[in-house]
Order: sequence, then C-alpha cells, then structure tokens
Amino acid sequence: MKLGVAAVIVAAAYFAIVRVAEEKANGLAGGQTFALGPQSRGEWAAFSALLQQLRGWGEPDLADALRRLQESGGLWVAPRLEGGRSAVYVNASSLVSRVFVRGDELVPREIPFPDLDVPEPAQRTFATIRLAGTLFHELQHYGGLQDEAATYDREIDWYYGLRERMLDQLDGEEQHWFEWAVDSAIETAYAAQDRAEGVRLEP
Repeated sequence: MKLGVAAVIVAAAYFAIVRVAEEKANGLAGGQTFALGPQSRGEWAAFSALLQQLRGWGEPDLADALRRLQESGGLWVAPRLEGGRSAVYVNASSLVSRVFVRGDELVPREIPFPDLDVPEPAQRTFATIRLAGTLFHELQHYGGLQDEAATYDREIDWYYGLRERMLDQLDGEEQHWFEWAVDSAIETAYAAQDRAEGVRLEP
C-alpha cells in the first residue's frame, strides 16, 4: 500500500515538473502558443501546402522529418514570437523540446519586400524557401546540434542543394526568379550566421 502511494506521489511530482517546463517553453516562445494540428485550420493548411511544395522540390526527407515532428507533438505555433525570429527551438529543463514557428510566417499575409521591384510569386517563393530552411535549421537543434554557426552551415548547404537541383529543372523567367529567391535566402542565412558566430544553445 505504501509503495503504491509513493508511486502516485512520484508520478504527480514528475507531471508537475513537466507542466512547469511546458509553461517555461511557452513563455520563451512569447506565450499563447498551441500545438500545430488539424484543429488550427489556417496553419494546418499552410503546413500541408509547405510539405507538398517540399516534395515537389525533391525534398521528401525534410517533408517527412517535419511531419514526424508535428505528429510527435514537437511542432508548435507561436503567434507572439519576438526578436524578429521566424522559428525557434526550445528545450525547457531537458524535459520539453519543441520547435515553435511564428504564425504569420507559416501563413504569410504580406509579401516580404513590398517596395522591391520583384514579382509577387518570386517573393512568395522566397518566403517559402526561407521558412523551409529555417525549419530545417531548428530541426538540427532538435536533433542535438547546439552550435549556432555550425547549424547555419547545414542550413546554407541545404539552400545550395535546392538551388543546384531545381535550376536544372527550370528555364527562362521561372529559372531566373527561383534563382533570385534561393540566393536571397542564402544571403539572409549568411547574415544571420555572422550575427550568431560563437553562439551555443543552452542545454
């Protein structure tokens, strides 16, 4: 009897600690977060479209990895994510590991560069590529890589691989603007890497 009571107490204490870790993770992501799933219709439709686009670009491995992350409860939407970040990996007390993506990045309502003389479809393509690369980046952290500069190396390599593969399949204006979109994403990642040089995530 006493062992049973003790087990209940230990279990309750553990779940209380996990709950605190979840609240900490939620706070680090700006609050008002929610798990990405079919119940969040706009975000879910955008996520499904992203996975479909990745498969169309010959990136089934990334699409599958993001799907597994979502199905395991590790992909959340953060409507109030701050600091100009599109997504962030959070590990709270080594108990709760999640990737949070900003809601208006997943469901973009405006083009990224409204004052730039670039066709809207090209800007939308850039936004999709940048979001995919950012989620790829956070997946590296989720998998255990802590060094931020090294994680950007992997993200940039991913962009270059996408660029090389897709440009062989396109031509004319479509090729020109896809190249612009990928190169813009690469430039953005390099700039972020320079700012992150020497940064490591807290375990």
